[in-house]
Amino acid sequence: MTKKNLTNLILKYFIFLFLLIIIPKFSHAEEVFEIQAEKMSYKKNGNIIYASGNAIARNQLGETLSADKITFYKEDNLITSNGNSKFTDETKNTLAAEIFKYNLKTKTIEAQNKVILIDQKGNQFLLSRIIYNHRKKRGYGYNIKAFTADGSYSEAIEGEIDQAKQSIILKKSKFTTCDKIFDKGKFCPAWSLVSDQIKHDKKNKKIIHKNSFLKIKNIPVLYAPYISHPDPSVKRQSGFLPPSIKTISNIGRTIKIPYFKVISKDKDLTITPTYYFDENSLIQASYRQATKDGFFQAEIGYTQGYNDHNKFGRTKGSRNFYFANYKANKKNIIFDKSEIELNIQRLSQENFLKVNKINTKLFDESISMLENSFRIESYSSNKKIDIEAGIYENLTVNDNSKYTYYFPSGIFSINSLKKNYNLNYNSYFQGKKFNNNQKQAYIKNNLSVNSKDFLLKSGINNKLKFAFYNQNNYNKYFGENKDKLKINNNLTFALHSEVPYAKFSKNSYQIISPKIFLKHTTGSMQTASSNDKILNFSDIFAMNRTNSLDAIETGTSIGYGINYNYTGNFLDKQNKKLTTSFGIGQVLRDVKENKMPVKSSLNKKSSDYAGFFNFNLGNKDILDKNKNSINIEYKFNLDDNLKNLFRNNLNIKQIYNSHQINVTFDEQNHHIGNNRNLTIGYKKEIGDNYYLNIENKKDLINDRSEYKRLSINFENECIITSLSYSQDYYNDKDLKSTKSLIFGVTIKPFQESLGPDLSNFIN
Repeated sequence: MTKKNLTNLILKYFIFLFLLIIIPKFSHAEEVFEIQAEKMSYKKNGNIIYASGNAIARNQLGETLSADKITFYKEDNLITSNGNSKFTDETKNTLAAEIFKYNLKTKTIEAQNKVILIDQKGNQFLLSRIIYNHRKKRGYGYNIKAFTADGSYSEAIEGEIDQAKQSIILKKSKFTTCDKIFDKGKFCPAWSLVSDQIKHDKKNKKIIHKNSFLKIKNIPVLYAPYISHPDPSVKRQSGFLPPSIKTISNIGRTIKIPYFKVISKDKDLTITPTYYFDENSLIQASYRQATKDGFFQAEIGYTQGYNDHNKFGRTKGSRNFYFANYKANKKNIIFDKSEIELNIQRLSQENFLKVNKINTKLFDESISMLENSFRIESYSSNKKIDIEAGIYENLTVNDNSKYTYYFPSGIFSINSLKKNYNLNYNSYFQGKKFNNNQKQAYIKNNLSVNSKDFLLKSGINNKLKFAFYNQNNYNKYFGENKDKLKINNNLTFALHSEVPYAKFSKNSYQIISPKIFLKHTTGSMQTASSNDKILNFSDIFAMNRTNSLDAIETGTSIGYGINYNYTGNFLDKQNKKLTTSFGIGQVLRDVKENKMPVKSSLNKKSSDYAGFFNFNLGNKDILDKNKNSINIEYKFNLDDNLKNLFRNNLNIKQIYNSHQINVTFDEQNHHIGNNRNLTIGYKKEIGDNYYLNIENKKDLINDRSEYKRLSINFENECIITSLSYSQDYYNDKDLKSTKSLIFGVTIKPFQESLGPDLSNFIN
């Protein structure tokens, strides 16, 4: 290196140090910026500093500007930058762009070309250009795309950002909360609100839309001049909820506009007026309150009734309902832990909810029994008591007999597991008044002891069972034993024996088990001949085959049968697991017992044969996406000569790729019943998130349908849409057979259906 070159290099080094350490400190008012860079130069004429190569400018407020190139114009109080510009203010808001200007005097920032603004809450805005006054915390942006931290997305031609007021106003904008925003490069989420203006009030966490269209896949389906709702970051905020428009088959067109009111952090209220175009309107209110250890909620509604009473079956009078529920968890009331529940329910007319299609979290339109009760359930590790007192009202009865009073009813249980046996004790108690002065009270005690399995040298596996039943019944003006206390004790001894034969191979195993169940019960039996009891395979080996403590089966009987199970791989090659089981058995008695249920055939010396067959072929790996499977469950009852079928109950469920078929056939004849019904259901995924659902139930004896259902549904993370057709065949007070065609749209952040009822198009 020559002496001249060395001198020039040393001179440049000292100039660089001078520019880096001394020159960069410029001030205006209270603001001082320090500039650092790999290469810097100073132009005295114009008082300008040029910095390039990882250039950084900082002031004492904590604001930082970094870029490929930074230029400071001292006389104009202006800082500009080019290339990878990034500005961070004292509150950690960041602004990135290709071109950046900062006027120190007016505190105005202007950025353009690939502008990205990220605020301290994680909201991200993409813009083509922004002008922002850092002193006033206000700015204007153009061609905006906003990805907010709460999960929503907006885009607009232009908008205003006001951080002082914590608000964003977007003009000619689009809003959605869907994850998938673009389809083939175009804005096409599952749903969006396209508005003249959107205002996001971040302070009050509210989003307000003006002149909006709700679009489903860019197809407009609903217009609203004003919509206000909480932003997705909050769960509770006062304001109007989205309206819903429906046509109800027995009422006509309706529009519902709910208003949600936050009373306090633990209380809120929803008032829902529903306007009926052809009938008197309905007003509903829902109140909710959280307590320290529980939750209370109430639902109330009122309408004056029908305007027109000349239509099918309509009754006069106003309609109202009131439902309330309180649940809480308490400690050490009786045992260690307790749960209490209070229910209050009132409904002025039994079909009011069905006619108006009213459904809430406390009830649905199909309710047939009203409950006004208080219940406490207390338990420890092996003890439990459940007590309830209240009044029940049967909505299908029109006289005073519809009321039943319980004072009280409940159950007390103790369970004990010992080395050689298990012990269980249950005590059931109830006092009730119904049908004028009729009264009934009982206490029923059941003590059962089961030994552990013990194996004899012959290979027979045995289990001893013991049960003691004690019934104390008092009736006044009711039943066969009026005004009389009746005490009945039953003692049951049983021996359950079976000989399991097993065969194991590499990929499967089979077990066949002949079984015998010998049982004797002392005491007398109450009449249960009319009980709706059908004999199943499991009943053959049960201690109490009537499944009722009111009618304990007495006498000597023997149940016998055989059970077969197979589990293995299907063809040893496919990733399928095959399980199948079969069982059949019968009960033999020493004498006839006419007090046993007739439907069960246990009133005869030889009962029907009861059996089952189950078949399941599915994936061994439950995580396998290819979940093709078939499941068959079949129950049957044969006469004791094995000639006549008295019962056929078949359920088939098959899944093949995107198809799911459900078939239920139920046939009963002779002493069991007289019906034959077929229900067929079909589901199919017909595209991404699209589902087809068909269901039909038919009475085969009378050759008539009970109902038909057809629906096409779409659901993803942000929307549910459905087009459903249904036809119901029934007639009742205020109700008639109906056909309905409903298009439902539920925006998940709103949780209210916005779709119309299209039934008028088919009626």
